[in-house]
Amino acid sequence: MTTPAMLRDAWLAAAAELESADIDDARFEAEVLLRHATGLNRAQLYASLTDEIDPAAQQRFEAAIAERTTRKPLAYITGTREFYRLEFRVTPDVLIPRPESELLVDAALDHIRQARFRTPQVADVGAGSGAVGIALARHRRGVNLICSDVSRDALLVARDNAQRLLRRPKTSFIQGDLLTPLPGPFHCVVANLPYIPEERLAELEPEVAEHEPRVALTPGTRGTELILRLITQLPSRLHSNGVAVLEVDPGQEIAIADAARQMLPNAEVTVLDDVSQQPRAVRIIAG
Repeated sequence: MTTPAMLRDAWLAAAAELESADIDDARFEAEVLLRHATGLNRAQLYASLTDEIDPAAQQRFEAAIAERTTRKPLAYITGTREFYRLEFRVTPDVLIPRPESELLVDAALDHIRQARFRTPQVADVGAGSGAVGIALARHRRGVNLICSDVSRDALLVARDNAQRLLRRPKTSFIQGDLLTPLPGPFHCVVANLPYIPEERLAELEPEVAEHEPRVALTPGTRGTELILRLITQLPSRLHSNGVAVLEVDPGQEIAIADAARQMLPNAEVTVLDDVSQQPRAVRIIAG
C-alpha cells in the first residue's frame, strides 16, 4: 500500500488492496479498519476525510489491512463484534457471533416473558463469547445466567463480556461438557453448539475454516452429535414449561425435532426460521 497523506486516500488505497484479495465489501471493511486504527467514529471519519492521517494510526491501519488480506476475520482484527445491538469482545478462542443466532435470543425472551418467570434460571451451553446468554440477560431483569463451555479460554472471554455488558451480573461460568456440570434445573436453555459436518469444513470460507476454532465448528462426521446428546439431558434439566432453544444447520431440523419429541413426548416442539427463511433453531417447551 502507498503512503497517502489524507484519510480518504488511505481508505481508498486500502479498499483497492482488499478487493484485490477477494474480500467482499472491501470498501466497508477498509472503513471499519480505518476507524479502528484512528479511534474515530463514522461521523468523525467522514468529517475528517481531507485531514492528514497520523503516522502511528497509518502504521496500525496498514498492519490491519495486511492481516485482512490473509483472510483473517475482521472481528478478530478489531477484537469486537456487534450482536443484538451490543458490542462483544471476540478473540480467536471463540466463534464469531452471527446475526442468525439472534433468533435464539428472540425465542427465549418471548417464552420467558409469556411464562412470567420471576427469576429465570438460564443456561447458555457452549457459550463461547457468551453472546446469546448475555444478550438475553441484558434484556430481561432478574436472570440468573450460567455460561458453560469446554474451553477455559472461551469462558474468560465470556466473563469479560458479562462484566462489561451486564449492569448487575448474576452470572456463573462453568467449564465442562454440556449440562453435565451445571446445577439446574433451568427455566431456559439456549445452545449454539458446533453443528457443521466434518466433511463440509473444506467448503467453508477461509475466514471460517482457517481461523475460527475447529472445536466450535464441528462435533464430528454428522454434525448433530452434540445437539442430540444435549437433548438427552433435557428431560431432567428443564422446569415444567421451561424452554430450550437449539441452533441447527438447515437440513438438520427434522432429525433434531424428532429426537426432541422422543425424549420429551409431552413437549411442544417447533422449528423456527431465521430472517432468510431458513430453518435455524428448534424450540422445545417442556410439558
